[in-house]
Amino acid sequence: MTTTERRGTAPDPAAPTTVLQTIDVAVHYGGIKAVDGIDMSLETGRILGILGPNGSGKSTLLGAITRLVPLTRGRVLLDGEDYGRTPPARLAHRGIARTFQTVRLLPDLPVLGNIQLGADLRLDRASRWRELVRRSVPESVTEAIERTGVGDVLDLLPGELSYGTARRVEIARALASRPRVLMLDEPTAGMNQPERLEVAGLLRKLRDEGLTQLLVEHDVQMMVDTCDRLLAMNQGKHVAEGAPADVVRDPAVQEAYLGKRWNRAADQ
Repeated sequence: MTTTERRGTAPDPAAPTTVLQTIDVAVHYGGIKAVDGIDMSLETGRILGILGPNGSGKSTLLGAITRLVPLTRGRVLLDGEDYGRTPPARLAHRGIARTFQTVRLLPDLPVLGNIQLGADLRLDRASRWRELVRRSVPESVTEAIERTGVGDVLDLLPGELSYGTARRVEIARALASRPRVLMLDEPTAGMNQPERLEVAGLLRKLRDEGLTQLLVEHDVQMMVDTCDRLLAMNQGKHVAEGAPADVVRDPAVQEAYLGKRWNRAADQ
């Protein structure tokens, strides 16, 4: 046996590592099994998409991962450490940020103030936003504004924004906390096609900059074009997982909700 064989293969420093993991995660509401035994791993610098029809358990799984939904069983791990007892408000301190299905910007707060709220994790009351805007703009806020391209709307109120721009402001607010993992729940819901393409391009750009993302989305073509891997769910259970083109061709996935047209989409 050679010295190299005795020592084993040296780890590749460029190889992705698992940052977020779920083990047998289940969320039951009485007899309703919204999520039922999901194992999932998210690697650094990758986008993992969770795909499924309405009622498949996608958003419930995201809620369980972000501690907004209590687990019936299972474990959620960040860097191998179980954080299942961490209060939701403390997850940002651990490097997890998220957006929601509906826009949740504070309507009376200008765009800049909304983004700054994401940067200062010590402030949890919207009424204290003036304390933020009196300060110099943190570097993380400046970076988030530049990365999302919302610098021309900083003085506007959320009600003055287009839907697509409001979504980008939400993403900027999440980025202002400099998360290690960004979770997005249907970020293109309600958008027209140009807005969808804009957001998809932004997510790919953030991925290329090294940001790890977990994406829940109904737009299958966007998921195929954007994600590194897909996890398909149906009725709370794992259906398929792997490269996007392989998942949308999976017979069980197509039978559940996609239809044969996604064979063609996967080949494009």
